[in-house]
Amino acid sequence: MRPLPALLALSLLLVACGQAPETNPPPAAPMPKAPGGAPSASELSRLQARDPKEVARVVSRFDYLLHYRMMQMTGIESALGGEAQALAALQAVGTAYERKIDALLPQTARLMPAAFTGEGMQSGVVGLGLAGFTGLMTGSVLASSVSSMSDQQLAELVRQGPMKFGDKTGNAELQVGEDGSLDQELAFDIEQSGLSGKVKLKLRVDACPDAQGKVGVSMDVDSSMHVSAKPGTGGSVHTRFKLDRWLDDDARLIDSADGMATEMQMEIGGVDDGSDRRMARTVRMERDGTSSSAMTDWRGFNIFTDTPAVEMANALIEQSHLMLVLIAEMQLRGMGKGPAWESGRCVELKVTSDPARRKGIRPNTAFDLAAMPRAKADGAPTGGNVVATLEGGESLQPASGKVRADAHYQYAGPAKKDEKSTIAFEARSKRGVGRAVLEFDTKQGRSYRITGLGTCNTSHTVCDVDQPFSFPVCGGTMQHTPTSDRGGTHSFEHSGARGSGSYSLDGPEAEMTATYQNTTCAMGRCFKTPNGRAVWTKIDSCE
Repeated sequence: MRPLPALLALSLLLVACGQAPETNPPPAAPMPKAPGGAPSASELSRLQARDPKEVARVVSRFDYLLHYRMMQMTGIESALGGEAQALAALQAVGTAYERKIDALLPQTARLMPAAFTGEGMQSGVVGLGLAGFTGLMTGSVLASSVSSMSDQQLAELVRQGPMKFGDKTGNAELQVGEDGSLDQELAFDIEQSGLSGKVKLKLRVDACPDAQGKVGVSMDVDSSMHVSAKPGTGGSVHTRFKLDRWLDDDARLIDSADGMATEMQMEIGGVDDGSDRRMARTVRMERDGTSSSAMTDWRGFNIFTDTPAVEMANALIEQSHLMLVLIAEMQLRGMGKGPAWESGRCVELKVTSDPARRKGIRPNTAFDLAAMPRAKADGAPTGGNVVATLEGGESLQPASGKVRADAHYQYAGPAKKDEKSTIAFEARSKRGVGRAVLEFDTKQGRSYRITGLGTCNTSHTVCDVDQPFSFPVCGGTMQHTPTSDRGGTHSFEHSGARGSGSYSLDGPEAEMTATYQNTTCAMGRCFKTPNGRAVWTKIDSCE
């Protein structure tokens, strides 16, 4: 058996023997308090540079302590033969969980740090340490990877449904939401050194803020164990951590005290010869920066009875709490790739122009523009601000700065022929970030007169055959969608019949012959129709 981490072993033995430590334990870093309650960028960078298992074991120290005390108070320790055997069994359980998570994680995220070898490590993670390790190794990596996916890639990932790995003794499930949120579950079932152990982890990372601008991370771990030879002797430890963060109207995390709230809850219980025992511990930091801590005991199940034990437990609790705050903050921020709410998946920025036509316009055409950000989750206006950036001619008013949403602009298009311009819009609010682009040009489109199409032999003028266009044919409507300057696809609808196919263009640009291949469906039957033809004659202008 590999040795327990030194502080963990010391903590377990001191509490078990009821003795005060000869020296005070290292002071735990304090819980974040106002002002500037949120973790700093330097703190997150230092965390990212540390080995994930080292961080997880810091979080696991108090969970190990809770598990051992539960083993004492429920009779598991006695049933296993005493303190040494109980500590060895607990270490074996933690090591088994670690091995199982090591086997599963490469399947859920093949982005393990290249420099990590696993050498020089002590063993075992339990409770929120297990959640912290999973959060660092998959939650953070996956959150940043999903944030950088294209909409098509994310849609395909969502379409595939939950991804599942493992077997009946150890399995993982990962679900990606349409907005990029992550739900991850791990479950392990082990037998080690006379103990039967089960653990189930749930981890959630929000992607899009709610109507109040809140986004969060939660970790839940249910861990239970009983003596293999005495199924009626056993207990459980339930630990839960939650970090809530709030955004301002610039879509940025509020770093003052009113931008963060955390809660860590621990409940232990068990059965020994039919006696049901329970205890709970809660550490909470409210949104105003004040912190509170409370312990509730049931039915005489008080595991920390003397002052040194209580002080050591409180130090370990605060240490675990701070580490989990850092881990959750890293997950929300996307490990340097930007948070999910900045990807554009949380906010749809609707932009309109009047007149609607923006291609092939006359020089100096005047436009009224509107930029209207809406939350994708509920369609509500997001508020916040919009910034518009013009590239090319001619003039935009307001020309710069933030405009309250919904934002309105006046734009005069390019002043000369054959010019183009773009206006990039970015909306920022507590609901996230939305982006959109409008393109304008005064280029002369490829204008053609199309004749001879269908049996009606009609004539139609098209201002730009490089853009999708439609016109009436024989009482129906025909739609063209170019895919190149020499062809594309088409569709047709008329009196219950519909058709689709492709068209190709041959001959000099001054006068081209279009050949149409078509499949028509009517009365529940589909059939190919003879190729149709039309003449495309170039004209100087469609106006």
